[in-house]
Amino acid sequence: MDYTGGMSDIASPSGSPSLDGRRLLVTGASSGIGRSTAIAAAGAGASVAIAARSTGALHEVAAEIGAPDRTLVVPLDVTDPGACASAASTIGETWGGLDALVNSAGLVRPGGMLEIEPTDWAAMFDVNVTGLLNITAAVAPMLQESGSSAVADVVNVSSMSGRRRASVALGIYAASKHAVHVISDNLRDEFDGAVRVTIVSPGFVDTPIFDAVGGEAGETYRASVKEKGLDAFDVADRIVDALAQPPGVNLFEIAIMSTSQ
Repeated sequence: MDYTGGMSDIASPSGSPSLDGRRLLVTGASSGIGRSTAIAAAGAGASVAIAARSTGALHEVAAEIGAPDRTLVVPLDVTDPGACASAASTIGETWGGLDALVNSAGLVRPGGMLEIEPTDWAAMFDVNVTGLLNITAAVAPMLQESGSSAVADVVNVSSMSGRRRASVALGIYAASKHAVHVISDNLRDEFDGAVRVTIVSPGFVDTPIFDAVGGEAGETYRASVKEKGLDAFDVADRIVDALAQPPGVNLFEIAIMSTSQ
């Protein structure tokens, strides 16, 4: 499906998953999988709160969605617990609740322990792990309340690296994504059926995640995701599928790779 146009271009065709009436928060929505998920979910009928640090980029995504009555721009740094609490309050005051959270904010800084600085591995864990916990805890009461009468969801975007370590250079990143898997399993038990929890584990995806990586390594990673990576909308479609499952169905994990990787 082509989600590159306005709302008239991305409206779900007959028979495709419907998220009509669902209120959804997507973190990391300024680019990559988060952006694609926000656009795809809006195309399926959801009201979407789009969150990221870059306010300008969020407004560009909102313009792509083209449905101002169903789009809420929420500037947010997930590593700040206070900002997460404020974002939850804004959503609650605007929409009266929340039905689903997609944790798509993520960061990678390649290199083994002997290659990168402690600030690099701390940054990955701050965003990929602590940030996920911060925003999930902030919106959990709304999700639990929604799940008491309907279906509520948390979708955590992990990685195939969360299932197996790919290399030394991605080992610390993989450790952060392993943590996402454990946290997801734990949340599923904590929510005790009131909120479904799904892990999405993609391989290479053609997103800007490696754009900040310098040198020859950065060039190699960028070339690899361009050549072998999934289109971000392929992942977004699977997330929409998970959110659209009947109330009694929970897709525990969606592991997805391109056929060329």
